[in-house]
Amino acid sequence: MKTNKLTSIIAVCLILFQTSCQDFLDVDPVGKLIPTKVVELENLLNNSNTYDYLFLDNNRGCFYALLGDNITFDTGLSETLYYATHPNINRYHAYIFALPYSNPVSAQYFWTYNYRAISYFNNVIAGIDNLSAAEKNSDHAKEVIAEAKAGRAWQYLQQVLVYGPPYNPAGANDQKVIPYRTAESPLAPNPPLHTVAEIYDFLLQDLTAALDAPEMVGNPTRAGKTAVLALHAQYYMFKRDWQNMLKYADEAWNLALNLEGSVDNLIYNFNDFEYSKTTVTVAEGIDSAYYWNLRHKGGDLNFRQAYNRESLLYRVSPVTGQNHYVSDDFLSLFDTKNDLRFKLFILNYNGWGNDGIRKFNYRGSKLIYNEGLSYPDLLLMRAEAYARNGQPASALADLNLLRKYRYDNASSTDLTNGASLNADQLLVEILKERRLEQPFESFLRTVDIKRYTLDTGKPWSKTTITHTIGDKTYSAPVNDQYFNVPIDNGIITLNPDWGLSPDNTSYVAKPE
Repeated sequence: MKTNKLTSIIAVCLILFQTSCQDFLDVDPVGKLIPTKVVELENLLNNSNTYDYLFLDNNRGCFYALLGDNITFDTGLSETLYYATHPNINRYHAYIFALPYSNPVSAQYFWTYNYRAISYFNNVIAGIDNLSAAEKNSDHAKEVIAEAKAGRAWQYLQQVLVYGPPYNPAGANDQKVIPYRTAESPLAPNPPLHTVAEIYDFLLQDLTAALDAPEMVGNPTRAGKTAVLALHAQYYMFKRDWQNMLKYADEAWNLALNLEGSVDNLIYNFNDFEYSKTTVTVAEGIDSAYYWNLRHKGGDLNFRQAYNRESLLYRVSPVTGQNHYVSDDFLSLFDTKNDLRFKLFILNYNGWGNDGIRKFNYRGSKLIYNEGLSYPDLLLMRAEAYARNGQPASALADLNLLRKYRYDNASSTDLTNGASLNADQLLVEILKERRLEQPFESFLRTVDIKRYTLDTGKPWSKTTITHTIGDKTYSAPVNDQYFNVPIDNGIITLNPDWGLSPDNTSYVAKPE
């Protein structure tokens, strides 16, 4: 297959990680597209496969989120919903830390969907590189390649966070985790497994090239210049390089203000939301707001769309607020009198089985959650970077700026006694707000738990996560195999040069 030919959608969506495609194809793919213009390749970025299904199962849940501390099961949830033949029983396995979480002989949705997205980015990059000199050296071509490399970098960053240990500046970071595949053809062999250090080196190359991104994009499913700068900040956050994290977070925030005009155009003020109340008959204890529609008093109709004012780099998140109860640990974060995220979205509704009325988080179904990057994420990254760089006044200013948009403005929204807090106390408050802003049933909280383990002895650092179901307790250490996703047997056997052994552990559908 010539490298300047783009495979059809069917070929692109093949499982990419095989030593040879001959195991799957007896004939050459048909329906090839031969691009002659940048715009023909650019169109590949305009499809949901580049941003959807990241770390989701086929019913749109995320077992990796169940390793964290946002969610709790009660007996009804574990027995009535997660029965032995449930198609996503791996969520229950993850909650009780019963390895292996997924049947090792079954294909992982994680792997298939993640590398499907990467295949699109790779095809765009390689396709433009194979056009004429005039085409590939145009400003338009450089911008499209930058957008593709930004998307690829974000995808790979999340994968190394989930499949491997956190990056440790004081360590060798030599654990082999995943391959950083850049080939556009599904027929191309796989590279070797790369170490955590190598993945971060590749990421920086992609992110540096992505700085050619345009300032404005038509839709936040594609990365503009602000998003690329924010991705640099996120990259350095996970690399624990606080100075560079601050540099890029500050550049990104200032560019956003320059492009959008004011903070009001970047963050929704939750004081501007209310429910359209209707007469409904509800059982005792259930919040009527569960049945009501949320509306923006100013008439903004985009808050449930990917292009709403807070979206910086949009990536689809799991459907939230439907299955899992809010943990006591998560509830303890709220100022229940003043935090509008609690007043608007933490609602009482029927639990599973005989659990009775329970608290659910309905923010994701009333608004929209974004697992990519939002402007609140960016502001909190800058606040964290200020705090970690010994600039508490600037960190507090950023924290209070976000609180202005999230807390009831009937009185002061500033953090009480914020100026008197020591460095650790202030960082606790910043990271608390970060957790409250993240999608509730998302892998993002779990990877944060992993990175915080390197903050040894700090109040936000957890070395062990404990879950309960009724009177049973389940615990697992964070820096262990329990929090690193393995590669499934099918991929291992197709790539014997990786030197991995298939997992022959007996898989129990519903362990105790």
